[in-house]
Amino acid sequence: MKQNESVLPDEGAKQPYVRDMFDRIAGTYDIVNRLMTFGLDQGWRARLVREMHVGPQARVLDLACGTGDFLRAWSAKGVRAYGLDLSFRMLERAKAYSPLVQGVGEALPFQDGSFDAVSSGFAVRNFADFAGVLSEAHRVLRPGGVLGILEVATPRSRLVRAMHGLYFGSVVPLVGGLISADKSAYRYLPQSVAYLPSDVEFRELMRHAGYIELRRIVVGFGAAQLLIAKRGAE
Repeated sequence: MKQNESVLPDEGAKQPYVRDMFDRIAGTYDIVNRLMTFGLDQGWRARLVREMHVGPQARVLDLACGTGDFLRAWSAKGVRAYGLDLSFRMLERAKAYSPLVQGVGEALPFQDGSFDAVSSGFAVRNFADFAGVLSEAHRVLRPGGVLGILEVATPRSRLVRAMHGLYFGSVVPLVGGLISADKSAYRYLPQSVAYLPSDVEFRELMRHAGYIELRRIVVGFGAAQLLIAKRGAE
């Protein structure tokens, strides 16, 4: 398969594709993630946790929790954190940190108003129905609860954007494929930016789902973004 050939799944096949892909790369996911971001992703997670202003006795749900990066950050803060992920193999890597559930963000197995906060890291592009995930997160949040999302972004600077595009589109697939021995997975991850909503679309999706007071914080010279909003009172 050529380097620039699309590996994005057809409509309707995304959820099983993503599940199987993360099952395959679970064992090397953390080390590749650190290399891809030069370790900056940990600081971005810590920043999101701080910016969400969640109290120490809060109940927090981390969607697409993966190997548990956010769960570790939440646990360090003393909150009661719960994780949900589509991939069983990723959950196996996270099982030491919090109670876990295998499931999908579009159909959360929790009661209305169960959580004070919901977080999610680098998962927007992997959800089959992001609007549905926002709706479900809104349902399980208490009124006034906070949603926090960490996701990649497109730098505004033309120079930084060009450098980032070269690195993310060429270097990441090469290094990821060598370390994980799964070249298609690390071609998918850069290509999946095509699924990412624009700034305007993010705001409209979140407004439509019932969130208020949306804040967007750019980090990593524009390569990543923090999105923080509250569940509006009904």
